[in-house]
Order: sequence, then structure tokens, then C-alpha cells
Amino acid sequence: MKALKIIGAGYELPERRVTSEELETMMQFDKFGIRKGMSKLLSGVSERRFAKDDEDASDYAVRAGRKALDSAGLKPEDIDIVLFCSISSDFMEPATAMKVREDLKCINANCYDIKNACNAFLSGLEVANLYIETGRAKNILITSGEILSRYLRLNYDTPEEIANANATFSLGDAGGAVVVTAVDTENEDERLKNEFFTNSEYWHDGVLWGSGTHYAHDPGMAYFQNESKEMIKTNFARAMEYYKRMLVKYKINYDEVALFIPHQITKYLTQKTVEILGLPKDKTIDIVSNYGNIGCSSIPLAIAQNIENGVLKTGSGKRIVVFGFGNGISMGFFTLKI
Repeated sequence: MKALKIIGAGYELPERRVTSEELETMMQFDKFGIRKGMSKLLSGVSERRFAKDDEDASDYAVRAGRKALDSAGLKPEDIDIVLFCSISSDFMEPATAMKVREDLKCINANCYDIKNACNAFLSGLEVANLYIETGRAKNILITSGEILSRYLRLNYDTPEEIANANATFSLGDAGGAVVVTAVDTENEDERLKNEFFTNSEYWHDGVLWGSGTHYAHDPGMAYFQNESKEMIKTNFARAMEYYKRMLVKYKINYDEVALFIPHQITKYLTQKTVEILGLPKDKTIDIVSNYGNIGCSSIPLAIAQNIENGVLKTGSGKRIVVFGFGNGISMGFFTLKI
């Protein structure tokens, strides 16, 4: 049997740090008499990174991808497939993966984009696994580059509009990438296990309409729309029930897991996930406090940083568990040994 293994990872962060206090000034909280500290209180984010005006999503994918290749000890020409998996993209056409492939000089690689809201990176991991298990590819580079700050509305007319946009206060920018390869195994437990659950009846709640055909030229729709409070509550409850089932189905022994990676939306939701699922705090990552919600880049960044700090080691056989969530809605559960 063939099994997918992560052999390298990298991440890239913008230089500019934006504290929650600075964001409140940018949003003119004072104009509406909103007390200082509300942004951090609602999001749990101390600071996030914002990209420069002349930078694109692909720039962060390329820089993270280059580090991932170095980490894996591979050359660009060793890569068979390049995937770009993000909410952000440089343009409508062609695939942003084309630019990533060209900039990295992965001259032997096929490439394309994968979209699935915040679950795009996990969808990319699933696609890579299908290529590997069927013997159609050996080395695959999965990249993500997010500049979500471009879709953060800063000008509001009423305090009610600001209150209704509170879920966007955590948005930040970053890039992440992993290199996966095919290895031979006789042990089914060494293979990636994953499932997605989709409920599309709520696709219209929290839509980023900009650049789509529905509002192709309306600049007012080029910003994230807040999900309704009721849907956030309902979807979170559904996600917790789904993750509970998956933990039982795949017989996850918490003592054997090196790292749990829940999707990072706000600090409060991460803390509630730890509490409800009974996850050990010392094995559950929290990147939202210092980087905010960085969309699809959060998972590869978490993996890369924990390889960097020694919590994870490629080839160690340690298990990681990932809980994915994306608007639409889709939920993902992934477990693999690194």
C-alpha cells in the first residue's frame, strides 16, 4: 500500500503587526463611543499580521512553499503536483497555482487551485492523498496564501454595523505549505484517515460576494459578511457533535496524539472546542491569539511551527488530529502520522 507522509513544511508571515487597539482606531471605534478593548474581547486576538499593499496571496504561498521544499530536502523539479488552497487568490483566471508553480520553478508539476472556504487546505490534503494512494504522484506541494485583510471593511456608518461585523475582527494574513510524499506501508494505521460532512442549506450565511458573478462590479460587496449569531451557534454545536463521532469512529487515543489542530476562528471558539471535546490543552494549538484567523493557512502554519519548535518531527510516527470547518458549511476530520 501507498501512504501519504508529510516530509516538510514552511510558513511565512507579514512584517506588519496590527494590534487589536490599532484595528479599533482604523475602524473609528471612538467615533461611535465604543469602549476600547472590545475588538480583543470579542475575538481573543491580541495582534494579527497585515501584508503590504503590493503583495499578493501567491507571494506568501511561494515563500512558504520554498521553505517547505528546503525542509523536505527536495528540489522544485522533484514536485509532481502543486496545489494552491486558499480563500484568497491573485486573480479570477488563470489558477493562482500557475504563478506559484512558475515562481518556484516546479517545472515538472501539474498544478491547480482548490476552493472550499476555510477547508480548502484540507481538501487539498485529501486530493493529494488520492493521488498518492492510487500511485499517480509521488511528491506533492500543497500551498496556501491568505491576505484576508483586503476583505476587512474599515468604514462603518453606525455602531450596529460594527457589532454585526465582529466575527471579522480576527482576520489576518499569512502563508503556509507542506510537502507530502508517497511511502510504502503494510500497516493500514499509517495511512491518512479523513472525512468531510457538508450541509449546504446555509451556504448564503456569511458570504464573501465580491468578484463573483452575482456582484461582479459592486465594491460594497467586496468584504466579508458576518454570519448571523444564530447560525454561528447552530453550526458550532453541529461541528462539536460531528467531531465527537469522528473521535470515536477512528478510536483516537489522546495519549497517542502529539498535536490537535482545531480551525482557528476566534480564541473563544477554540477554547470551547477544547472544553467540549476534552482535548488536552498542552497538545492543542492556539495561533489565533497572535495571528488571528488566517483562513486556510492556519493548518500548514501550525504544522510548520511545531516542526520548527520540536513538538513534531517528520518521520517520528507521531499522530496529529485536525478539525476543519468552512463556511457553506463543511466540516472536516483528519488524522495522520507524521
